[in-house]
Amino acid sequence: MNTAHVQLNFALQPLEDPLSAAMAHTSECDTLHLVANDQHEVNLACALPDDAHEDDVISVNVTHLLARNARYSVEHTVTLHDLEAGRVNLVLSKIDVPGGSNEFVMQLMLHGLHATLKDSAQFDVVITPHEKGYVEPASTTTSAPKSLSIRQFFASCSSAFLSIF
Repeated sequence: MNTAHVQLNFALQPLEDPLSAAMAHTSECDTLHLVANDQHEVNLACALPDDAHEDDVISVNVTHLLARNARYSVEHTVTLHDLEAGRVNLVLSKIDVPGGSNEFVMQLMLHGLHATLKDSAQFDVVITPHEKGYVEPASTTTSAPKSLSIRQFFASCSSAFLSIF
């Protein structure tokens, strides 16, 4: 079961616009409620602003309220097809159950030539994971090849020898 795309927009909707009531969820003032689908993903449809050009980079970073680094992030280089469509579909993946609250801050950014910031928008979001959330599959531990282990041994011996001096 897939959930519907969430429509994001850089510009605030004007109050005179008859569609502004229908698009109220894109307002930076309101909290977005995102629900992950059964593949532990959140689909975002980002409307491109008028100043978007081919090879610009659009990105979304989602940071927990109590964290410093983005928990979820995705970026996409704008193509000619994206410009013709007027929007870009982005997918936040591996949505899991965070420790504490599920409240985040989401930043939508458009970077142009030389990584200059052209447009940005910020949203308060609440993300609900699917069932118990994404769980990283258990990895099978493999031993390092002997040549790598021998190299590591000699490197540690030589660094220990050099540390004497």
